[in-house]
Amino acid sequence: MENLYGLEAGTMLSIYPACFYKEEEGYSVIFPDLNWLATQGDTVEEAMEMAVECLAGYLHTCQIDGEIIPKPSKISDIDLVVVSK
Repeated sequence: MENLYGLEAGTMLSIYPACFYKEEEGYSVIFPDLNWLATQGDTVEEAMEMAVECLAGYLHTCQIDGEIIPKPSKISDIDLVVVSK
């Protein structure tokens, strides 16, 4: 049974800041709150899809491994210059 967001019942919905950077070829995505978890895509749309999959896989693995998942930062607390280094 799906919920309002089209997710299976019992599925966790998590939102973390993701920093998108235009590269020479495509886009990089970094989640600074999650050990600098990163992915990429050739287009911004593909980078967004990859970011969703990457975040879901990371959080699922943390849950299975019993790791502590940090709380998301406020977007205003993210320094894009620091993240991009």
